[in-house]
Amino acid sequence: MAQDDHGHKPVTIIINSRPYQWEDKDISFEQLVVLAFPDRPPTEQDTFTVRYTRGPEGHGAGSLTAGHSVHVKEGMVFDVERTSRS
Repeated sequence: MAQDDHGHKPVTIIINSRPYQWEDKDISFEQLVVLAFPDRPPTEQDTFTVRYTRGPEGHGAGSLTAGHSVHVKEGMVFDVERTSRS
């Protein structure tokens, strides 16, 4: 696996049971939402919950909120849920 200019190797992360190659050191709440729902852009009526497991040491499991990000590692798993308000 090739390293980028900053010495970071791409890793495979799992988002809603689908594998993705990720090249950045971190991933944001907003990036996860777009990857999880590529065919259905978010609307003002949507809210999202982002949880992760198998995270970096000291942060093995947790959740993300809008405007925040987390450091990624190989095999990290993300569950992104969408809820529409009626």
